[in-house]
Amino acid sequence: MLRATLSHVTDAPMELGTQVFNTAVTPYAQGLPVELRPELLGYNSGILCIVMAMILLVVFNIRQYPKFFSATFHDLWSLKERNHLFDTRTVNETRAFGVCIILMCVCEALLALSAISLRAVIPESRLFVLTGVLAGIAAGYYLWQLVAYNFVGYVFYDRFSTSLWLRGFNASQTLLGALLLVPALAVLFYPAATELLLIASISIYFCVRFIFIYKGFRIFYKNFASLLYFILYLCSVEIIPLILLFNGTFSLCCNLIS
Repeated sequence: MLRATLSHVTDAPMELGTQVFNTAVTPYAQGLPVELRPELLGYNSGILCIVMAMILLVVFNIRQYPKFFSATFHDLWSLKERNHLFDTRTVNETRAFGVCIILMCVCEALLALSAISLRAVIPESRLFVLTGVLAGIAAGYYLWQLVAYNFVGYVFYDRFSTSLWLRGFNASQTLLGALLLVPALAVLFYPAATELLLIASISIYFCVRFIFIYKGFRIFYKNFASLLYFILYLCSVEIIPLILLFNGTFSLCCNLIS
């Protein structure tokens, strides 16, 4: 008759003084570490408030846009002064112009923010502040250009030519704000298309800029000496400040994020 016996842990096979079985926890059984998924820019409440305010400004002034943009295209391309009664700018058109400038600054800030988000993870608490800083930089750059163009026109050209030049600049910034609205809104909710939308926005910026520079060339070119002055203007006002602004803005944003 067989007798049942109980086995003991010491009865298990041994290998070089150690038990064969292993009670350690294997790493793969613990799963993957938890990583926070970056929030879409369009889901941030602060940015949404900015976008809603921007859309409300556009909607409240939409009645003025047909006549306003007709005058804008005239100022952007034509070398003739608007000198009759129906071409004078009304108070409502001036308000529409201010809305378009605000629109341009906010759209440029949102596009710059999306470009930064491609390179670094922006903390949610810094999104609203960073958007405000970028919009302020865009507004400051616009005001700096106004001062620079007034100074160049005052030193080298007559008042009429300077007035045409400044009208062309303001018209280009107005048109830029309207054209950047769609890519600026799309980049908030379609992050997969960010690179394509940024390329389209940069192309729009340089196309509008080229039209404005070409108008300046048509106004101020008289002879070979004026061509040299114009090249000097391009380097000192259009190219070098833009490069310095880009590098300075990138460094400032990196410091704010870190």
